Amino acid sequence: MWKKYGVVTAVTLCLISIGPVSAAPSKAVAAGDSITMGFGADCTRNRYFWDLFCLLGGDQPEHSWFDGWDGSVTSVHDKYKSTYPGVAANKDAAESGSEMRGGSNNFSVQADLILAQTAVADHIEVVLGGNDICNRGCVDPANCGDPLYSENEWRSAVQAGLERLVGGLPAGSTVLLGSVPRVQDLRAAGLDKQASSSGVNCENVWSSFSICRIATNGGTMNGEDFATRYAGINAAQRRYNEILAEEADSYTGINGVEVVAEYNGEENLNAGTFQFTANDIDGGDCFHPSIQGQNAVADLLWSGNPDR
Repeated sequence: MWKKYGVVTAVTLCLISIGPVSAAPSKAVAAGDSITMGFGADCTRNRYFWDLFCLLGGDQPEHSWFDGWDGSVTSVHDKYKSTYPGVAANKDAAESGSEMRGGSNNFSVQADLILAQTAVADHIEVVLGGNDICNRGCVDPANCGDPLYSENEWRSAVQAGLERLVGGLPAGSTVLLGSVPRVQDLRAAGLDKQASSSGVNCENVWSSFSICRIATNGGTMNGEDFATRYAGINAAQRRYNEILAEEADSYTGINGVEVVAEYNGEENLNAGTFQFTANDIDGGDCFHPSIQGQNAVADLLWSGNPDR
C-alpha cells in the first residue's frame, strides 16, 4: 500500500491523519485580575489581627497560575518552558480589581497595554469576569443601581478587547479566552474552610472587607435573599461564558489571529465549571485561589490551550 503511493505521499497522509502540529509561542502575555496576580495565595489564617498581615500584603505574583516562579506552583509558563525553554511570558497588563467591562483597567485597556509592549506577544491568555460579578449590587435591575451586567453589556466589553487584539497582533497569534470562574460557589467553600480550621473566620473577613458581597452575604441584600442572588449569578456566569465562546467563534481567523474560548460547555470540566473547594481557596480572605487553587487554574487553562 505505502509502496504504491511513494514515500512523500505516505508522509503527507500521515501528517494529515494526526492533524496540524502546534508551535509554541515566542512570547505569552496575560490579561487578568487578582487571580492572575496571585492575590493572597499562601495566606492560611485570618482570625487574629496578625494573621491579616499576609492578606494585607496583597498580590503574590510569584504564585500566579500564569507565570508564577515559586516552586509551589507549576504555572503555564513553567509548562511551556519544560519543552520550549525560550518562551517569554509576562502579566504586566494584569491588575487586581480589573473587570472585563468596567473600571480603568478593563479588557480593552489591557489589550492596548499588551499591544504597546516593545516585543508584541503572539499568545494572549485572558482571565477576567469575576469582578464583573463581585462588584455588582443585585441581580434584578429593579433592586439596585448597579445590577449584574446584561448580556449585551458583557458582549460589548468582550468585543471591545478582541477588536484591539485581532487588529494589532501579528498573524499566527492566538488569543485564549479563559472562563469566568464560579464565584457563586465560593461562599460554600469558605464556610467549609471555616468549619475545618480554628484559625479561619471567613464570614467575618467577607463582611469586614466587603468581599464580593453579592456572593458571600448569606442574608438579604438590596431586597434579594441569598438563594435569589445565587440563582441569578449562576445564570449570568454561565451566559457570560457562552458569550465568550460565541465571540471567539466570531473573531477567530480575522487578520490571521486564532481566538479560542477555554469554556467548552457546562457538561465539561473547564475553568467555568470547576467548583473550588475549601482547599482551593486561601485562608486570608477565603475567596482567592490558594496555592492549590492556582495550580488548578494553571492546569485548566493549559488543558484548553491550543498552543501547548
